[in-house]
Amino acid sequence: MKVFFQIISLLPGIISAVRNAEEFVPISGQGRAKLDFILGILTDLIGDVSGIIEPITKVINRIVSLANATGIFQKAPPAV
Repeated sequence: MKVFFQIISLLPGIISAVRNAEEFVPISGQGRAKLDFILGILTDLIGDVSGIIEPITKVINRIVSLANATGIFQKAPPAV
């Protein structure tokens, strides 16, 4: 339950980080780089997040899936 409350308290920031990563690198096929960027920022700001990396990653993937499914994130051509 502690992890739940940690993630919920971080959720607005995580959503904002996902949006910012997508705006900063609007290129398809860069999902892993964007995820690493977001997780790196969280680690930089919070410190040791090793105990919650897996649930944070799942939440980020769910946010991205919803944004892709609803058209919030527009697909850009892949980087060459």
